[in-house]
Amino acid sequence: MPTTTRPPVTALAAGLVLALLGLVAACGVVLGATGPAAYAAEDPSCTDQGVSMQTRQAQAVFTGTVVGAKAAALDDGQRGVRIIHQVEVQEVYKAARVSVAAELEVVTTRNVRGECNLGRLPEGEDVVFFVKAETTDGEPADPVVFLAAGDSGTAVADSDLRDALDRLLPNPVPPVPASPTGAEFEALPVDPPTPLGRAAAPGAALAVLGVLGLFVVGRLGRR
Repeated sequence: MPTTTRPPVTALAAGLVLALLGLVAACGVVLGATGPAAYAAEDPSCTDQGVSMQTRQAQAVFTGTVVGAKAAALDDGQRGVRIIHQVEVQEVYKAARVSVAAELEVVTTRNVRGECNLGRLPEGEDVVFFVKAETTDGEPADPVVFLAAGDSGTAVADSDLRDALDRLLPNPVPPVPASPTGAEFEALPVDPPTPLGRAAAPGAALAVLGVLGLFVVGRLGRR
């Protein structure tokens, strides 16, 4: 009987593996063309542009400590929150057309669609703030409230960030001190006005004494 030559088992296995790899590659091409990417590209508006660019774009740059924070819903009812941080300012590196007070508020956002959200800043740590003033009809609020976006450069003040900031803006100044409270004066008791007769009496008595003195001096002069 004629014998049938069978291909080696290893050759069959290799062919099967190559066929499977080709099928997987073809599926990957189709999925890549029609399905969403596994990881969305980072929003161009939320990219790290470096300290130099962030310094130029910021309206104010300062260091400070977050001493408190609270979250508030957005006014228009959209998803996400505003986080209002109470900040004690240490040094001011830049303040363009705005004053930086010793105590102020910095607002960030969290989970707001279409925004580059920074989230909540850590309390009790020194932070470098790169911010812009919140405006109403083109004018800063009074008192000024600052906004810090996720791509602003605002971050915990580590040594590298401080060194970069000192090279770019080497002469920081103290913040504007808080306005002093109004001076308080102790109310003094009010005495009733002195009657005219009593007020004039001492003067009249002095006038009489003066006349008598002249009379006595004249008499003595005649002797």
